[in-house]
Amino acid sequence: MNWDEGTWDTGYWDDGPVPPPPPTHLDQPKRKNTMKRQNYYPSRLSEQAAWLENYRLKMPIHGTALSQTPAEIAATVNDAGWGVYVLLTWLSAVRAFSPSTTDAVEDVLEGTGSTAIVLPTFVPPALPSGVTAALPGILTRIFGVVARIKTADGYNEIIGADLGVIGPEETPKDQPKFTTTLEQGTGCQCVRLAFFKYGHMGVYIESRRGATGVWELLAIDTESPYLDERPLLVAGTPEVREYRMRFWDKGTPNGPWTPVASVTVSP
Repeated sequence: MNWDEGTWDTGYWDDGPVPPPPPTHLDQPKRKNTMKRQNYYPSRLSEQAAWLENYRLKMPIHGTALSQTPAEIAATVNDAGWGVYVLLTWLSAVRAFSPSTTDAVEDVLEGTGSTAIVLPTFVPPALPSGVTAALPGILTRIFGVVARIKTADGYNEIIGADLGVIGPEETPKDQPKFTTTLEQGTGCQCVRLAFFKYGHMGVYIESRRGATGVWELLAIDTESPYLDERPLLVAGTPEVREYRMRFWDKGTPNGPWTPVASVTVSP
């Protein structure tokens, strides 16, 4: 049994029900992930290490022509080297160390012997020559360097291909995206609006129905989906509801409206 598959840390080693996980508290710290991945950066972990290694080797070759100072080149090269070390050397060592923790746990709980068990201690592998531990956010910094060097006079597609940075930057979305789904509610159908806010605080939702043809604020929502549970204007009579959205940030709607979506709601 692998160390992360059992229930030894819940108080049940062999059998018995597994108690529910502890409740999640609102004050627990959350890992922030606001970095926008670039299309040139691989999604597979092994390929990410290869990309960083190529960047580490090629930046000293092209950096000066791309208006980078020696200090800037050294800093971004160290960021890449630190990333390669963590993704390959350190992570491989951690994974190789894991089975020894499983054995130690089993020995502690069910082993035999006349001497106390000495728990294994993980010793990280040595850093490569010239690489030092870097502050958090190496990809954020490297992507920033890439964005700057692409505007340098010396930049061209040959250098970009050699560095592995050819690929369009992520284009910011200028409006939300949403879909509509009918669900049966109490008394009539409801409309579920599932939306994507693309990093904005929320969406500003308007709806139009009936003979007036006037758009009205339906809701300001920060978490998808929104459920429109309004009763029919005329009980027992189907009606057409139209929806549109725009972004909402810090109390202000902004950006263009989405295309209008129409839904027929029935009793």
